[in-house]
Amino acid sequence: MVLTLDDIDKNPELISTTDYFEGILINFRPLLLTDEKKLAQSLENLGPQTREFSTRNGYDLNEARDLCFAINRYDKLRLVALINNETIIALFEFSLSIVENEYKRFAEKYGIILNEVTYMRFGPCISGQYQNRHFGCWLFEKVKSMCMLMGKERLILWGGVFTHNKRAIRFYEKVGFRIFQDSYMNDGQYECLDGIYYLLQ
Repeated sequence: MVLTLDDIDKNPELISTTDYFEGILINFRPLLLTDEKKLAQSLENLGPQTREFSTRNGYDLNEARDLCFAINRYDKLRLVALINNETIIALFEFSLSIVENEYKRFAEKYGIILNEVTYMRFGPCISGQYQNRHFGCWLFEKVKSMCMLMGKERLILWGGVFTHNKRAIRFYEKVGFRIFQDSYMNDGQYECLDGIYYLLQ
């Protein structure tokens, strides 16, 4: 059975995990409506370097409310990693839709025909104190299992990655993404690189 957003909304436990990372109990689960204050605190605590590479509208309670309100209303899935189910230290975002300029760019630049059945867009954000500790790689192993439960075979980077975000590029390559070297300008006129991950390999 392939999981849908509706399945996950009705039963978040289907893709939730609880495990230890460096002796710390980590809950990794879908974002819930009741998480808005926890999420707001997490967004507010993001440092300037993390915000520099983000295209988020804001880092406050209003942004957190918007993200929680969107649960199972659109084509988005958001997972959060929490310490003891209280403090959010990572937000992993997924989109089940592909936008027109991505269809066109992937076809013309890389000869890849995207589709919304087997592809999903992916964008992670990890709190600064948990970066460079292999935490993202640890979480990504859990992400792969979830994606396959949803019938996905490939991930592409949601909005690509800024060419000057060397830390993120290293992370993506470390977990197995293929980062294309033919850059493009995004809507904000930042130079970006596309990336793709093959789940079935």
